[in-house]
Amino acid sequence: MRYCSIDIETCGLDWKNCDIIEFGAVLDDLNNQRPIKMLPQFHCYFCQQSYQGEPYALSMHSTIFRRIAEREKGYTYCDPTKLGMLFKRFLMNNGYESEHDVVTITAAGKNFGSFDLQFLNEKTDLSKHVNIRHRIIDPSILFVSREDISLPNMAECKKRAGMSEYIAHDAIADALDVVGLVRHGLANKFYA
Repeated sequence: MRYCSIDIETCGLDWKNCDIIEFGAVLDDLNNQRPIKMLPQFHCYFCQQSYQGEPYALSMHSTIFRRIAEREKGYTYCDPTKLGMLFKRFLMNNGYESEHDVVTITAAGKNFGSFDLQFLNEKTDLSKHVNIRHRIIDPSILFVSREDISLPNMAECKKRAGMSEYIAHDAIADALDVVGLVRHGLANKFYA
């Protein structure tokens, strides 16, 4: 099964009032696994005249804001309303096909359905070009234990997988971590 691990970085938790500043995606195929670092990646920073957010989130992304302000070389920058077409082109360049001018994917991500997708639907044109299936892979279910009172967070999932608990808050790094968690969790649960 092919899926796309997606992560965003935002200026806060409120998808109606805070902006997205970074989008990252990593393509994986559970039937044809390549080394994680060799997987196709899509990454961009969102450029706007101004950004709305919450102090804590704004303060933790100073490196991203500096890159955006200086248009540091080696990165892709786009308007959030142009994300959908750029991402669709990336998907099609990596073997996905368009049907009625829309590409359909299975997404993966920690809290993707309840957090990232809400922001993407509110702030970008993604849904005009990419259809995300309603069943989303959240790796937390692969690391739940009977003693848990809720699903484990990303750091706890990584700890249970034997990975560093560090969360980069970098869209590509976090999307790569989800791929690692999905692979580890499936290999050690029920997937064959």
